[in-house]
Amino acid sequence: MKKISNKKQNLHKNTINIITLAVFVIIIILADVFLIASHDRTFSPKENRVLQQAPELTGDGLASGKYMTQAEDFVADQFFLRDGWISYKMNVDKILGKKESNGIYLGKNGYLIEAAAVPDEKNMSKNLDAIADFCSRHDFNAVMSVVPNAVSICSHLLPAGAPAADQMKYLADIRERLSGVLQFADVSETLNSHNREYIYYKSDHHWTSLGAYHAFNYIAPYIGIDSPVNAYDIYCVTDSFTGTLSSASGAASVRDEIDIYVPKSDVRYVVEYVNENEKSTTVYRSEALETNSKYDVFLGGNHPLIRIRTTAGRDRNLMIIKDSYANAFVQFLLPYYDSIYIVDPRYYSDDIEKLLSEGSITDVLFLYNLNTFVEDNSIAGVLETF
Repeated sequence: MKKISNKKQNLHKNTINIITLAVFVIIIILADVFLIASHDRTFSPKENRVLQQAPELTGDGLASGKYMTQAEDFVADQFFLRDGWISYKMNVDKILGKKESNGIYLGKNGYLIEAAAVPDEKNMSKNLDAIADFCSRHDFNAVMSVVPNAVSICSHLLPAGAPAADQMKYLADIRERLSGVLQFADVSETLNSHNREYIYYKSDHHWTSLGAYHAFNYIAPYIGIDSPVNAYDIYCVTDSFTGTLSSASGAASVRDEIDIYVPKSDVRYVVEYVNENEKSTTVYRSEALETNSKYDVFLGGNHPLIRIRTTAGRDRNLMIIKDSYANAFVQFLLPYYDSIYIVDPRYYSDDIEKLLSEGSITDVLFLYNLNTFVEDNSIAGVLETF
């Protein structure tokens, strides 16, 4: 009887294994059919990023390995029901007790925290050299602020055992290499002193308006603002923001609030989206609140060039060379400059020297978050002269 029972158990296990294998094979076949038959998605609104398209097969691409890398990214980005699989993986990771998913730590108090990026030394050196050369060619007031991410400032929210970030080391290296070239406004200490406040979103890699506010008060004297406005009308414009970290990790239940800070000032302004040939009388784009990319309420997201004209009458003109952290920062700058030129090197391709002259620029602020800056490959291309 015991032998018969064992045989039944083995038969049951084999049947389960066969069914599991069959389901897996069917899923793979369906995924391949779907990948071949469907149109490639170009953009993921959940992750707020462009998806990899089918790469072109060339001899150089094969030899360098670039083709295989792009092909792997293509399959991963276009995989059948990709968003659902990400969420499924997240749930499995939780059951297994994992504290990280797709490079995102599952932190305390519901926080999702992006891991520290490893510097691309080649591109970073090239960018730093280009910044130094750019500033040495001009007599404007040059300031840089590279903002540490939540992984460093809010390390108390990281799960136990998460590796320590080296962001402070990277920041010190950047500061040292630009010593004597520009003023470096290090906001680390200021942000650390407020790290129990809501200065980074729980579901997104950006800082909140409160984080940008604290940084602005520290940076203001560096960029010629002696007496910053300390009175604002603060509005919560949404309490249902689900950011890129939520989408990338599969933690779809995390929600954030977005606040805007409107300075109490008589200064009026016009915002011009130069490449799009659009104008607005506000830096806030309320239509973004109806989309998955709600952080785009600030300036409508990233653009090659934005020009803001004001009635400030201060005889100062600012250029910001930036990533998306600056989008929530600009709202604090409006009362202090006659014009503000906002350049995103990832998209800008025109002559920046001509822009400096046209705008009679008196102050230049480089404003980036550290994770973006150490991986950026676009700054040098915009600043270099040929």
